[in-house]
Amino acid sequence: MVFDPLVEAIRGALRALDADPRNASRYFTLIEAYEKCADKESEPELLEQAEYVIRDAKKLSLTPEEARRLTGLELRVSTLLQRLRAGDGKA
Repeated sequence: MVFDPLVEAIRGALRALDADPRNASRYFTLIEAYEKCADKESEPELLEQAEYVIRDAKKLSLTPEEARRLTGLELRVSTLLQRLRAGDGKA
């Protein structure tokens, strides 16, 4: 059985987040994994999942640097989601 590295990245990030749900970097890793897989597969549903993770990450007590990083990730996810929904499939 062949495993897609991007799917495995999502699974690994989910496991890491489950193990340490107060660690902001775990959220960022999961968001980035969803983003990369969504871009490769042109799957907006993965970005919708990333939006849920972003929502949850906003509930954490973030440092200013983490807050800036989360804002940047949110912008990238939103931009890619708009492009995929528009049908061009590439960011």
